[in-house]
Amino acid sequence: MVSSLTQLKNYKIRPNKKLGQNFLVDDKVLEEIVALYDLKKDEVVVEIGAGLGALTTRLAPRVRKVLAIEIDKALVGLLKDEIVKDKNVEVITQDVLLFDFPEVAKLYGGKLKVLGNIPYSISAPLLFKLLEYKNSLSMAILMFQNEVADRIVANPGTKDYGVLSVFSQISAAVSKELLIPRYSFYPQPKVDSAVVRFVFSDFFIKGIKDERIFKSVVRASFAQRRKTLKNTLKNTLNLGMLFSDVLNAVKACGIDPERRGETLSLKEFKYLANCLTELRSH
Repeated sequence: MVSSLTQLKNYKIRPNKKLGQNFLVDDKVLEEIVALYDLKKDEVVVEIGAGLGALTTRLAPRVRKVLAIEIDKALVGLLKDEIVKDKNVEVITQDVLLFDFPEVAKLYGGKLKVLGNIPYSISAPLLFKLLEYKNSLSMAILMFQNEVADRIVANPGTKDYGVLSVFSQISAAVSKELLIPRYSFYPQPKVDSAVVRFVFSDFFIKGIKDERIFKSVVRASFAQRRKTLKNTLKNTLNLGMLFSDVLNAVKACGIDPERRGETLSLKEFKYLANCLTELRSH
């Protein structure tokens, strides 16, 4: 910890607020995160936001390859010059939102594992990107602000349950594993963080006839949280169908259109999306 922070000062690098840089410097927490991974020697890990290399250097001896993504060029210089000594680590200067996970998985001949401390400003778009590429990933261990973690693992009928919850849980087995206090980071953020584990599997999405329609239904159902399913689908769902047909499909599924979208389970969202898919195909 001291060594990395000293190097940070020696390189005259200040944490970039715009990039949401808060470096995890608690050795105990770092070891607990790595332990969640069940790492194997033949695996390839993509690290999002390598920062000061605290996780990078712990991962490298355990796996075949670490692809350490870091957008901050000053930190890339520090990583390459002073911190990363393992030959199986490749430091990549890139915006992770532009990283081609499927192509890299194909290049290395297997699914990737992902690790990262995700800045609040990109937490939703990055998570949606990872979920989109779920077939190229086996697991992700991601740190979010605690409130975002709560939304990911939320159950139907709760205030945190929403699009992020449904899309995550339809793609992976998700679990909130560790609560990380704010004092574990440098500089110290204003909120606590949490680690969420995603174990990706096509088991959860099986039975969905059209994933695009499923996602459209979910997004529409949460677009106006205070309104009933009947009203929010009428106002926001655009599948090129008469609303009377949509309403009949909702009723045919045994779902009360006066319910709010936040009360629907994953199973009910699947069923409703499939009903609308069948109706649209006729």
